[in-house]
Amino acid sequence: MKCLFLYNGASGKGNISRKLPRIKRALEERFGEAELLETQSAEETERLVRERGEGYAAVVFAGGDGTFHRVVQGAAEREIALGYLPAGTVNDAARALGIPRRLGGALAVLRKGRVSEIDCLHVNDRYAVYLAAAGSVTRVSYETPQRQKRMFGWLAYAAFVLRLLRKTTPFSAEVSCGETSVKGKFALLFVMNGTSVAGLRVNRGASMRDGLCEIALVRQFGEGALARAGARWGIVRLMLFGTRRSGKRIVKMRGDRVRVARSEGVVWDLDGEKGAEGDAEIAVVSGAVKIILPRK
Repeated sequence: MKCLFLYNGASGKGNISRKLPRIKRALEERFGEAELLETQSAEETERLVRERGEGYAAVVFAGGDGTFHRVVQGAAEREIALGYLPAGTVNDAARALGIPRRLGGALAVLRKGRVSEIDCLHVNDRYAVYLAAAGSVTRVSYETPQRQKRMFGWLAYAAFVLRLLRKTTPFSAEVSCGETSVKGKFALLFVMNGTSVAGLRVNRGASMRDGLCEIALVRQFGEGALARAGARWGIVRLMLFGTRRSGKRIVKMRGDRVRVARSEGVVWDLDGEKGAEGDAEIAVVSGAVKIILPRK
């Protein structure tokens, strides 16, 4: 057996390169032989998984949520087994999957774990691992400078969120899931397959193996400073308390398919990466990704 190890040296704090000997030993312990390859771009990572993934016993990769997003584009709904070493700033996908964010724990999963199937989201013509989002603060992941992420970690995201909250911009849409449909202006829309967003447990108790996603909407009623302030409070409340609370301002849904129509000014965020604009058909694809997870 032979595995391919792909790593992005610029992810997170950029220190994965110093740990390559340790990683190689762990991979050889399980697979016998490991080919290590540093990728120069997210596009290259996706291309290598798509073109070469099925030629290996597993494709193991290190990086953040953005790297995970790219890998899944090449691996979803194919016979490619993945292994993951979290090396990003927040690592929301790892939190949802129960993969330790410290290298030693993640390597132990690779050595002793088993290949399991997890769900992912299909958003128009792309896949998302744990989140499809639209509205205020969603662009924080891809607009926060990489240099600030390395220096300050999660605090860099938090500072950027506070700046974005000062100028909340709602969008109009009709959101449908099953028998439920909501139409109006929204400050934020989350379609979640994972448990956390930006490191916060917004979707506690969720599973990436149940064939369902959870939807949370923050509504804005009316115009003007007071309406925007109410929407900002709704965003803060959702991020701090999660989907456990709902009401007129925070609307919750659950199902295997979501339709966002009649949208104006919607820019999608998929796993922290900038996606397409406009209407979206979002479906849960059960068991679309094969990945090594803890045996428990």
